[in-house]
Amino acid sequence: MSESEAVTLDMTTTIIVAILASNGLFAMIQYLITRHDTRKGIGGTLLKLEKDGLRTQLLLMILMKPEEKKEILTLAQHYFVDLKGNWYMTDVFDSWCEDHCKTRPEWFQK
Repeated sequence: MSESEAVTLDMTTTIIVAILASNGLFAMIQYLITRHDTRKGIGGTLLKLEKDGLRTQLLLMILMKPEEKKEILTLAQHYFVDLKGNWYMTDVFDSWCEDHCKTRPEWFQK
């Protein structure tokens, strides 16, 4: 093999390695981005499921056992303060407060 063929072979090898390395780097970056997006999506889904479940539990407690003041207030505080609950439950909880509480809790903002 002549010297020019060896240089050509070295350049070809270098080019092939550079292409494979850049594709590998791109694939690694794409994998990391996808993994981050998946984790973010799962977290949002879990939060939504927790909020939906807690809203259902709170609604059932208000409708079926309105005298359970301590439990309802605990559920409502977690729902409204920690999970930033929605407007529908605000009206339901406010109506329950009018009937069963002397004053509205300080954390409850209508």
